[in-house]
Amino acid sequence: MAFSFYGYESSNIISMKKEKMQNIALNISSKIIASYMRSEPLSVDAVNGYEITLYDSNKVLLYGLPLNGIEFKQGFYHDDKFDYFIDLSPQLHHGVKYLVLKSKNANEEISKLIQSTLFIAIFSVVLVVVVGYFLTKMFLKPIQSERIKLDKFIKDSTHELNTPITAILMSIDRLKKENIDEKILKRVQISAKRVQKIYSDLTYLLLENKNQEAKKINLKDIIENELTLYEDLASKKSLTIHKELENMFFTIDEVSAQRLFSNLISNAIKYNRHGGKIELKLVQNEFIISDSGIGIKKELQGKIFDRFYRANEYEGGFGIGLDIVKRVCSRYGINIEVSSKEKVMTSIKLKF
Repeated sequence: MAFSFYGYESSNIISMKKEKMQNIALNISSKIIASYMRSEPLSVDAVNGYEITLYDSNKVLLYGLPLNGIEFKQGFYHDDKFDYFIDLSPQLHHGVKYLVLKSKNANEEISKLIQSTLFIAIFSVVLVVVVGYFLTKMFLKPIQSERIKLDKFIKDSTHELNTPITAILMSIDRLKKENIDEKILKRVQISAKRVQKIYSDLTYLLLENKNQEAKKINLKDIIENELTLYEDLASKKSLTIHKELENMFFTIDEVSAQRLFSNLISNAIKYNRHGGKIELKLVQNEFIISDSGIGIKKELQGKIFDRFYRANEYEGGFGIGLDIVKRVCSRYGINIEVSSKEKVMTSIKLKF
């Protein structure tokens, strides 16, 4: 019981710290983005109990005191004394890529937890220890696992929606005060499309597409339409798109076809390198999409179609896109093949 209690409570302490620091970091990031949109100088308000440090894309210090030994990756970290949270939400506004939040006070909560745990353990009886251990294993672990997945999904949703919504709201404020600027309109359009895709994917999962009727449609038309929707996102990353599309008719409902190709194209753009390329090929009974992006480790390729699974934490998304792809393919008997080399390329082939 003492071991289970300590593990559960320490996880709760870390989870609460992470959530608090994430919310602080998101608030600071929103203010950085807002000040940039208003053409104001970079200014960071102090936060009680935390040190704030800003770095550019070359990891050059822009604000705050230099920190040694930190990992420049999105996420929460902690050592024996301090907690750290690295956030990439500023997205190079004011030149800021890495926002580092560090706790000022030593980590005393864990020490107090150890004392409490030992005190409880002394007054525990053997029977309660055995019963509590097996009940925890049998009943609480599956529930806790699902709770963690749901909790992570909700937090990721908040994090992912924050940037496009902030950009839309700030751009609208500027449009009210001055003449319409093409760059601002483009930013609003891209952000709106990101929110629209999130909404479409979630709606597809929740409604399970029950009211749609399968019919024979030309997949080339679907792919061409989806490419048009993602032109701005691809242009923003300076991607080159090569396509070889033939007419191909397949019996499927139109919404499922749209979600299938939308998520494949979206991933090829999202996980691609700047200035990379995407190749699409549609021939009889076969579709192939390849990108020159970050690739997928061999041991992780079997997990990428699991719902809520994300291969990394620094790119946006909830981990539902490839789950939708898998569901559509299973429903309509489409075979999926994945070929990838880390930091080189990823290719997904559909056989109809």
